[in-house]
Amino acid sequence: MVKNRNIIFFGEDWGRFPSTIQHIGKVFLKENRVMWIGSLGHRKPSLTLDDFIRAFGKIRNFFKKKTKESQTEVILVTPFIIPLHDYSIFRLLNNFLLKYQLKKAISNNNFDTPIIITATPVIGEVLGSFGETSSCYICQDDYSMFEGAFKSLHKLEEELLRRISCSFSVSDSLVKTRVPSTKRTFFLPQGVDTEHFVKNTDNIPTQLMNLKKPVIGFFGLVSSWIDLDLIVYCAEKLPNYTFLVIGRSSVDVSKLNSRENIKFIGEVPFSELPSYASIFDVGMISFVINELTIACNPLKLLEYLSLSIPVVSTDLPEVKKFEEDVIIAGNYDEFVQGIQRSLTLTDDSLSQRRREVAKKYSWKSIAENISTEILKFEEESLKK
Repeated sequence: MVKNRNIIFFGEDWGRFPSTIQHIGKVFLKENRVMWIGSLGHRKPSLTLDDFIRAFGKIRNFFKKKTKESQTEVILVTPFIIPLHDYSIFRLLNNFLLKYQLKKAISNNNFDTPIIITATPVIGEVLGSFGETSSCYICQDDYSMFEGAFKSLHKLEEELLRRISCSFSVSDSLVKTRVPSTKRTFFLPQGVDTEHFVKNTDNIPTQLMNLKKPVIGFFGLVSSWIDLDLIVYCAEKLPNYTFLVIGRSSVDVSKLNSRENIKFIGEVPFSELPSYASIFDVGMISFVINELTIACNPLKLLEYLSLSIPVVSTDLPEVKKFEEDVIIAGNYDEFVQGIQRSLTLTDDSLSQRRREVAKKYSWKSIAENISTEILKFEEESLKK
């Protein structure tokens, strides 16, 4: 395992939501110094309230006086850039601004010879400018497929792959297409904190106590890749079941109000999520099937299994790897039938098996896999 090193992470804003890259960063933070570079933007800014609040927060953080790092704290850097990556003039300006600000942060914090781990392709044209000994790309999605994504992301990702030491992707589809010039491309399974995701029916929030059972649950970002029509269809076919949806929404969710047995409660703190999900009898992965989701690997799969609950999913390639423990549905009717069947799979041995499956995918083991390949690359580079 990499220890006592300086590691620079490029990801979304620290603490905004518990993503793959943030879970990995927290593992490395235990035995290394970590500098976290906040979001550089994957999509064009809009005039929504959410985007305005985020922009205001970034400006505030940029001017806020930085606090001195302790041994257990991450060094947060919120770079000032102009989120117009599709225009070459602004990319040139942003590259200059990013290099200037990050080199200053490296100097101020004695962060020489860092390892760079990035989840964003936006740094493709500046990678190699920071005295790094190695670099690693964590590809969590086909970012160019996101709604409103910058068209230049594909070009920036190609440049990143020309410069990066190694690449880790969360799906077989991405492993095949995100190949760096070093040919060091690896599959990286998702992980789970099994100590956090523990089912505890004695700690269910009061607001959920009167929900009619069984409860078929979903948690996570409710975005364009979530099949809301599927949830409504299941609720219509199973009127005596409650469908509970937990999470921040980035799309119109008004159709969920069409059925009394659908409850949408919005986002809850990650620290409280297991308490809310403890009321689930079944966990749903109700993704649409398209080019974007074929390349994805839902974090919530292992989180559901860690909670020991049955899981029903649409036909996603990465979920099919767990088909012994997950019911895969090829259409709406099969999804309904899968929910009904799941409610019969409740004996203790099956519940224990699900949790044991989840335990194989700790974030520590995921970080150790990354660490091994980084150290291999650095060792071989020294021999050249």
